[in-house]
Amino acid sequence: MAAAEPPPPTGMGFLGLLSFRRSATAVASFDPAQDDELLVLDALQAHVADRLAALSALTTQGPVLSLPFLSKLLDAVLSSDAAFRAVLAVAPVAAALPRPPADRLAADLLDRAVKALDVLNAASLTLASLRGAHRAALTAASCLLVPALHRAHFARARRAIARLFPDDGKLSSSSSTPCPSSRTMRALSITVSKNWSAGRHSHGVAAHLSLPPQTPSAAAAGAGCGLGLALYTMSSVLVFTMWALVAAVPCQDRASAATNPPVAPPKQAQWAAPMASLQERIAEEWRRKDKKGSSSGPSTTAGLLAEMQALERAARHLNSLLEEIAEEDDDQDSVTIVGEERAREVTERAEQLAAACRALEEGLAPLERQVRAVFHRVVASRAEVVRCMEHSARAASAGAPASASAAPPPHHHSF
Repeated sequence: MAAAEPPPPTGMGFLGLLSFRRSATAVASFDPAQDDELLVLDALQAHVADRLAALSALTTQGPVLSLPFLSKLLDAVLSSDAAFRAVLAVAPVAAALPRPPADRLAADLLDRAVKALDVLNAASLTLASLRGAHRAALTAASCLLVPALHRAHFARARRAIARLFPDDGKLSSSSSTPCPSSRTMRALSITVSKNWSAGRHSHGVAAHLSLPPQTPSAAAAGAGCGLGLALYTMSSVLVFTMWALVAAVPCQDRASAATNPPVAPPKQAQWAAPMASLQERIAEEWRRKDKKGSSSGPSTTAGLLAEMQALERAARHLNSLLEEIAEEDDDQDSVTIVGEERAREVTERAEQLAAACRALEEGLAPLERQVRAVFHRVVASRAEVVRCMEHSARAASAGAPASASAAPPPHHHSF
């Protein structure tokens, strides 16, 4: 006969209760199957903590919201989902999905996944539309990297640069070509309603995100204590990722999104510290960018993507030099050939713009593929959760008559 489980100490929170129940179970029972369940649940927490810690270390070496960072973040989502699917593959764990408190947390995750798909769709369309900005900047740089520069090259470069800054009336007045941002909005309107808001969907993904309820009773804790934490962990990863994507790329109505961190992880969670650090870094950069934009007029970009900001800075620096040369030419007789010193300055800044174009081009296509991969993985993971819940519900209903006549009660697993 199994030894009775000792009562937990008073004043213990959810995660402390979970840790206590695991240690108590280890003493009272040596069920190898139950040990496997605890191992796979702990493996998910450790995996998420390791991936977020690696991301946090990456931000100390450069910009927070860069293409390499977003690529590693989406890769972390994919690998964390694989660890979560391993949790669902354990039959006793999956059987707890339809039971409290896991049932409510699973329903929240399913709803969150649907809203995340909308954000991923908008982000994918936006990243594709950034190729228009890349082409405009590359045109400006290419037409200035020629052996003999003259005023016709400058005029063409300034027209190309004007397409990068639709909010700057001085720059955009010289170009009648639709700007990349307007192309972005038209691209989004193909599959996204004009009333669709990245800010609202970002809020919707993060809504009702809360820790699993404390379960003082043994039956409730055994039904889904660790599974509840696993569901909460995956919801937190999804919320954080969607928030970071909205911060980085110029999604439609991004301005209404909250700059405050959306996830408040418990300090006892293994992944709490790295996620809190990442959120604070992104929120700080977001607030600083918004403050700079409000004090200096229209913001230079609708997102915080580091490579796009670098491209815009290089384009503005180049355009300011071209304006200086144009003013000098107005004060002198019209000339077609540029002086050697000025040509060297223009070439240097054009090379800086070309380097920014290469950095954007190298990281954009892989990130687009990863966004699509995460989209399909969220769909598959959501379908797997639904399948497990339906299978467990059918098994419970089919086994109800048999369990009524059976003498020994089913064993409550403490995961």
